[in-house]
Amino acid sequence: MVTQHTSINMNKPMNDTSPESPPPPESEGADAQKARLDAEGAGTDPLSPEGTEQQALDPDRVAVGRINTTWGLKGHVKVTPFTGNPGRFRVGAVLLVRGEPRKILEVNTSQGYPIVRFDGYTDETTSKVLRGTTIEIAAEELPPLPPGEYYVHDLEGLDVVTREGERIGTLAQVLTTGANDVYLVRRAGKPDALIPAIADVVLDVDIAARRMRIEAMPGLLD
Repeated sequence: MVTQHTSINMNKPMNDTSPESPPPPESEGADAQKARLDAEGAGTDPLSPEGTEQQALDPDRVAVGRINTTWGLKGHVKVTPFTGNPGRFRVGAVLLVRGEPRKILEVNTSQGYPIVRFDGYTDETTSKVLRGTTIEIAAEELPPLPPGEYYVHDLEGLDVVTREGERIGTLAQVLTTGANDVYLVRRAGKPDALIPAIADVVLDVDIAARRMRIEAMPGLLD
């Protein structure tokens, strides 16, 4: 899962950021959005080793970053964050690396992204195994969100239905646009539908029932 969240009230999406924390810069949010969306993104990042496979994610965990490659000779690694929470990558923080809790011993952000040394990885040789690894936290560590805002990983996979209950498709991805988020809904035998995340269209969201109900305004599903 990825850690950004989205709202129905046209606020820009943020990532793993508590309500009192400032939102991440738009560029970071866009990167995280691509990531959350390709499950946290083994991808086109210039720091990412080509051909690296994304490891499988535990549904009870949330990805907060990806290790791209090593840096230097003392076990440091370059990290692409999937979070706007500045406290995630700080000295002393404990994150899940290859499924094991690892304390951050050093952080260097002089290159514009976190360069991190984790406990247990003391040199370039030992840290090479981390290339392409997803950095995670337990889902229960995510801060609660205000009403009307949802973590993206909770929305992806929802059944999308009309006001009358007619099934439209499955919410496959949350897209970031200039004004509001847009929900990409995959439909069987039809082109994907783009649903704006605004109150006039999204009537209600039931995470427990895995359902989103929308107002199918004229032209919206054409």
